[in-house]
Amino acid sequence: MQFSDALGFQVGEARELFRQGEEGKGIAYLEEFISKGSIFAMIEMAEYLQDKGDNSSSLSWMERAERSIAPDDCESLLYLSGALRRGLGAAKERYFRAFDLKERVAEAGDLAVIREMIVNYYHGLNGASKNLERAIYWVRRAAALNDEGAKQILRDEGLS
Repeated sequence: MQFSDALGFQVGEARELFRQGEEGKGIAYLEEFISKGSIFAMIEMAEYLQDKGDNSSSLSWMERAERSIAPDDCESLLYLSGALRRGLGAAKERYFRAFDLKERVAEAGDLAVIREMIVNYYHGLNGASKNLERAIYWVRRAAALNDEGAKQILRDEGLS
């Protein structure tokens, strides 16, 4: 099963074409979906260019991809966050930007990412400062989304 976006761009398709030495076909595939507005294709183009040693163009594609993401497009925000974690984007900022993007997804109500925020803030992991108040905020958000574990934590800690 291949991972794809809402426009039908299949992440592994261009990678497989490049792996097989079909560089022209791989670039054409990326460009086809970039013209349709595929954030995933833009990020894959950035990765291809970085692999070719063209860091300046790669950064430009990462910036274009980030500017193109709609505020409610959680799937693309997570994909961009993953790309930053894989080493794409500006080195100095990517670690913290990846965390900020994930936090935006949590703010949009993604329960799995909210759970990550709880752990990150509680332990000070993955770009978050150790912040008990912020961890409790996320526990309350999870409880509001009917997460039974979060509800239990609030009861156990007398925070309900």
